[in-house]
Amino acid sequence: MVGRVTGEAQDNFISVSATVDETTALGNHAGAEEARETFAVRPLRASRLDAARRRALALADVLSVLAAYAVLISVSSQEIPLTDLGLLAASVPCWIVMNKLLSLYDRDPAVIDKSTLNELPRIAHSVLLGTALLYLAAPILSDRVDIGRTEILGFMGTLALAMPSLRQVARSLVRRTFPPEKAVVVGQGRVATVITRKIRAHPEYGIEVLGSIDGPILDSYMPPPGLERLGGLHDLEGICREHDVERLIVAFSAAGRSEPLLQTVRTAKLLNLKVTVVPRLYEVLGSSVVMDQVQGMTTLGVPSFFRSHSSLMIKRAIDIGSAAVALTLLAPVMLACAIAVKLTSRGAVLYRQQRIGKDGVPFDLLKFRTMVENADQMKSQFRHLNEMAGPMFKISDDPRITRVGRFLRAHSLDELPQLWNVLVGQMSLVGPRPLIPTEDGAIIGRHRSRLDLTPGLTGPWQALGRNAIPFDEMIELDYLYVADWSLWYDLKLLIRTVPVVALARGH
Repeated sequence: MVGRVTGEAQDNFISVSATVDETTALGNHAGAEEARETFAVRPLRASRLDAARRRALALADVLSVLAAYAVLISVSSQEIPLTDLGLLAASVPCWIVMNKLLSLYDRDPAVIDKSTLNELPRIAHSVLLGTALLYLAAPILSDRVDIGRTEILGFMGTLALAMPSLRQVARSLVRRTFPPEKAVVVGQGRVATVITRKIRAHPEYGIEVLGSIDGPILDSYMPPPGLERLGGLHDLEGICREHDVERLIVAFSAAGRSEPLLQTVRTAKLLNLKVTVVPRLYEVLGSSVVMDQVQGMTTLGVPSFFRSHSSLMIKRAIDIGSAAVALTLLAPVMLACAIAVKLTSRGAVLYRQQRIGKDGVPFDLLKFRTMVENADQMKSQFRHLNEMAGPMFKISDDPRITRVGRFLRAHSLDELPQLWNVLVGQMSLVGPRPLIPTEDGAIIGRHRSRLDLTPGLTGPWQALGRNAIPFDEMIELDYLYVADWSLWYDLKLLIRTVPVVALARGH
């Protein structure tokens, strides 16, 4: 059973949604009937939310297709008859059916992170396939419609922009309309604490963690900090009834692989709860894990550290091209920053700090100076204000930062000179965080493999919150980035960095 649950890997979590119809496989018809009667209210509330989200996403897709048709008509070199416009309108439901087949409406209930970014490959599939079918079918349906290159490019471009944008708006509106989904954590210790903190730090998930349950060793049970103990595994039905629970998050229960934990998952599925399981190998599982079936047994394929030379060459070509263009376009901004730094405080304009790069080779990282002169020599005076655990040193309201420096940091302008580090190959646009030697010296074991890739201007640590992430967790994220690296992963991190920088999160 645990093997079946673990099979549905989604974004570092493994999620399973099941209905009461599955009770035959579990051999518990009586329990299923009781679950229907006892928890009739909870599935209704959850199903309304899921149905509203599916309808909102479908409406977003309809509006996207209509907008794309409007662009196609406006750029068309010929007037399209009303009958043919009717054919275009009649084809809109076909897009909804196609997106349904591509699972663009059924993913959200099963996962915690309902980000539109994670479904971009499927959206691209929908746009390309739908556009190709339109281009091929239009001349067959009507000899008066001649869709040329300009029309089809306008249609595809509009659809590619509108569909993810409107789907994101739809998800946001649904999240604001409905109350958060209620969840409880089955487990104790570090894993339960980490998953709870991650969920609570991201209100956009639309999930409220009420507390934790575990067992059967209740005497030695120690609830994670900030997580109220709601009871033991044997209290699951009563807890769900009392708190109107909708999702169960299994995070390494004290029950381990024993029958009580298996029965807990079975009961949750019978009660139509959404189940999310943190796999025991989550430290080495990333989004590139491949699901497989071996004679009915679900297995997970974990990719090796091998990276093709061609992929690395493409990554380097993107770095060079992007850095060169950015340095050219941002030259006036960088000049203004340099003048502001020079006129408002004594010292050099650029700050050079030794960092550890790929394969452990040190290099000088460039930044606009944001602190007073000789700030490094003053660190010992303010060590008692350090807010970071481990070897990192960070003070949110550091008295050494200048007025201009505070502005530059808030908008990440102080990091613009690192584009030069990217251009010369010392850094990449996306990669592990470049650490100073004292921080790098604290990393041992498998985490040293983070140096297999060039450090980045941005990376998982920045895209997910910068200094809000503890040092040990940041190192784990870097390790997973290197183990899970792909060009698509780099693109996702670049996109996710934009709102972090724009909203000055992590400062």
